[in-house]
Amino acid sequence: MRKQRYLTLEKRLSVPLWTKLAVPLASIVAGFLFSAIFLLISGESSIEVYSVMFEGAFGSAYGLSETVVKMIPLMIISVGVAFAFKMQIWNAGGEGQLHIGAAAATYVVLHLNGCSRFVTVLLAFLAAFICAGIYGLIPAILKVKWKVNELITCLMLNYVATFFVAWLIQGPWKDPTGFAFPRTRKIPSAGELTTFFGTRIHTGLIIGLAIALALWFVIYKTRWGFEIKLIGAKEKVARYAGMSVNRNILLVMFLSAGIAGVAGMVEICGITHRLQANFASQLGSSGMTIAYLAQCHPLAAVVVSFLFGGLLVGGNTIQKLGLPVSTVQMIQGSILIFVAAGGMFTKYRIVRKERRLGND
Repeated sequence: MRKQRYLTLEKRLSVPLWTKLAVPLASIVAGFLFSAIFLLISGESSIEVYSVMFEGAFGSAYGLSETVVKMIPLMIISVGVAFAFKMQIWNAGGEGQLHIGAAAATYVVLHLNGCSRFVTVLLAFLAAFICAGIYGLIPAILKVKWKVNELITCLMLNYVATFFVAWLIQGPWKDPTGFAFPRTRKIPSAGELTTFFGTRIHTGLIIGLAIALALWFVIYKTRWGFEIKLIGAKEKVARYAGMSVNRNILLVMFLSAGIAGVAGMVEICGITHRLQANFASQLGSSGMTIAYLAQCHPLAAVVVSFLFGGLLVGGNTIQKLGLPVSTVQMIQGSILIFVAAGGMFTKYRIVRKERRLGND
């Protein structure tokens, strides 16, 4: 009787910690190696390109500070998106929610006079959070009431929000002294976030870290966090246990979208100091990528956001080599592909088996 050996995938009963760490790291390295092939094809030295990127992002105090600046909105939007992903709610509307939050914060800061910086920033924070949260409830309500796929509605609502902001800055909110530039007038100093160490690093960093820590505590240390994870993993079991799935969907989506709106607020009050075109280019898509790379862990999202911030700053640096900034998008895409593929090895393992083929 002949036996045939073959390889197959077997679902892991538990995932070791080393696997959770090793697989994403190996996937990121593979993404850089894959991108190196395209750099070589284009006639560039991958070692030189990566060296220039690393030096530009981490090789000086200025580069490091700019990396942190880029990290702040990425960190906030990614931890918010990761919070929804934890319950298998695919909040792909981070970009639109960010724009709504930025618009709400801008309105408050421009129309609030005579208040201290603390009060002004606090009200801008609340306006951004609440308005973006309400905007995020639209796909959540459609999902709960009519089972509409939230991924599609979130993506469509991104266009609604971005075009709405474009209308504002080219129409009723346009700065009359801004010539042909579509933007609002500059916000007053009372609405600006405090900066540190003579750099552009602002208190948005503290806000982002506080949000990440709070979500980590909620997800892993509270009963509600257990409900969120159970609903995401076994919705039928959660319903059988008496958990209110629909209520949790609405609440989680409101919080996730509200946090994304805060990312827009810190970008306006901390960096641009006015609502303008392309102030948050591709932050939404990058936030989703970071959340996936971090496996929806809020604290891991902070680390990945820092690395992505370095990737963006390094991408600006490589322009002196004659390469376009879109090279960074190619590297990001390569990393995401390999991380998505590597996720299979986190949930499954390769095993060798035998089967009988019968008598000769």
